[in-house]
Amino acid sequence: MASHVRNTSAGNGPHHLMIGSVVVSRLLGDDETDGELSMVELSGLPGSGPGPHVDAWRETFYVLEGELTIRFEGEEGDAREVVAAPGDVVSIPAGITHAFTVSGAESARYLIVGTPAGIDAFFADAGDAIDEPKLPSEPQPFDRERLQAAFAKYDLRAASLPG
Repeated sequence: MASHVRNTSAGNGPHHLMIGSVVVSRLLGDDETDGELSMVELSGLPGSGPGPHVDAWRETFYVLEGELTIRFEGEEGDAREVVAAPGDVVSIPAGITHAFTVSGAESARYLIVGTPAGIDAFFADAGDAIDEPKLPSEPQPFDRERLQAAFAKYDLRAASLPG
């Protein structure tokens, strides 16, 4: 159990640009939570988000602004979909194939809590470090080899959804 209260000031970061269209700001990670969880804030351009993949941690999404469409493998092995609006929470267990997209006409802002910790370190290794958490006006090129190396390091894998 963490022995000290931790505080992260707004805008503190670090910040990374993922897949050229998503800004990730680290709020909490392994060091602050004794490995129990990570928390990151993300902002994504319309249409942004990763393809189907499997994570080594539970990912819990909390939508602050905009809209996310989260696709995942259902209990019967079928493809399911949830459209999440501000205030909605969606939690994906480790090992479940899923993908998500900023599906509204505007950018979205959302939190992801990963349990156990690790998602913040993944984003740091996979993304491009940026000084401010500011979305580009249009998607930027990104280093696919770095992304693939981070997938391997954190035991994530690309997958496909049924259907």
